[in-house]
Amino acid sequence: MGANDKHSEEIEAYEENMIENLTVNDALILIAVCAANEETAPDNNQIDDTKRITALAHDHPIFIDLLDSIEPSVNKFMNMIQDTDMVKYVMAAAKALKPEYNETAFTWAAMILMPDGILTETRKIILDKYALLLNIDHDDAQNILVKISDQQ
Repeated sequence: MGANDKHSEEIEAYEENMIENLTVNDALILIAVCAANEETAPDNNQIDDTKRITALAHDHPIFIDLLDSIEPSVNKFMNMIQDTDMVKYVMAAAKALKPEYNETAFTWAAMILMPDGILTETRKIILDKYALLLNIDHDDAQNILVKISDQQ
């Protein structure tokens, strides 16, 4: 085994450990980060994405005592995610979430993918996948997407 292979395995093991031991707060942030890292995300600007995700977390009551930890968590996950397959990260986050936070996670993902309020076919495919992974009812997901579209 070469040095690069060993290094890659160590990084993968580190990432696996990080996503297996998520808090609910981390899971919410991770799903938003995954949405920002989708290949078709609208701006693909890490600084802007970090600000948008941080703002979402700042406005949510679950983070009220953790405001100082939001941006470091966002940065940690932004730096961790290197591949384009977000499914493993969203699945790990979905496992860590309490069911009452699934819709919040889906809403955040939709807000990150639809900052302009436009649901393109590509965005719809991605968000349908997130809804499935987060166990969001199809009608509930559609209602969330309509609300986001109407807010823009």
